[in-house]
Amino acid sequence: MTKYAYYPGCSLETGAKEYDTSVRGVFGKLDLGLTEIPDWSCCGSSQAHKVDRGMATAIAGRNLVLASDIGDIVAPCASCSLTLKEAIIELEHEGPERAVLKDAGYEYLPGSVNVVSAVEAVYRALRDGQFEGKIKNPLEGLKIASYYGCLLVRPPEVAKFDDPENPTSMDKIMEAAGATPVNWSHKAECCGNAYIMVDKNMTLSLVTKIINAADRGGADIIVTACPLCQANVEARHSLLQQKFGLKRSIPVVYFTQLLGAALGVDKGKLAMDESVYKLIEKARQAEKVVG
Repeated sequence: MTKYAYYPGCSLETGAKEYDTSVRGVFGKLDLGLTEIPDWSCCGSSQAHKVDRGMATAIAGRNLVLASDIGDIVAPCASCSLTLKEAIIELEHEGPERAVLKDAGYEYLPGSVNVVSAVEAVYRALRDGQFEGKIKNPLEGLKIASYYGCLLVRPPEVAKFDDPENPTSMDKIMEAAGATPVNWSHKAECCGNAYIMVDKNMTLSLVTKIINAADRGGADIIVTACPLCQANVEARHSLLQQKFGLKRSIPVVYFTQLLGAALGVDKGKLAMDESVYKLIEKARQAEKVVG
């Protein structure tokens, strides 16, 4: 069994609990062990580095130190994953960032831990044959738009995973689950979440373009691996249709929720709306008719 240190982060403890429970369910089915990092704390994602870069690195670095005795870290949130990876780069050499962390009582040892996103960990499992015989309810006929957003694979020198302009890892995971990934233009475009309080109209315009692009690609559903993206793209569809030219409302779920359904994870852990299950069944029935 592959074992990871698990960093849920703040969002999976609050507004994205379904991501947390579905990650745990999927990893269990794939024989990927998760040990939650004891006494983990906020990684300072998003804005802490704008206030004090040294302290921001120390905040993230503390979690790295706490995980180093467990194993490499899985951080499902794309923003958390990026922040922890950036901290590793900052702490790999002797400098003020490592000094701040040491002054707080935590000594980072270069090379002691690595960080991967949930997509990276699941993709590794797929590559290593750990999906074999485990897809119990294939998502036949379901057309998926895999939405990576701007943090999961960028910047490439930090993410060090997949193609920053045309990523395919989530597509391959969904394909292994029996779904059909669609070709579409906005899979790695920014949804503007960070600017919602600064320029709401700009953010809503970006979201509309993303959903309309998925619609043009023929998607039944959008899957993502970022709580910020999920919340931003899923919300306010009625407003987007009224004022921003949204063509069709499309459900947005975490990739682990759909994969979990294919693996036979308990519905309670997936926490998907019943309408999504109906969509899956409708796609299966349509596929049988075509077949």
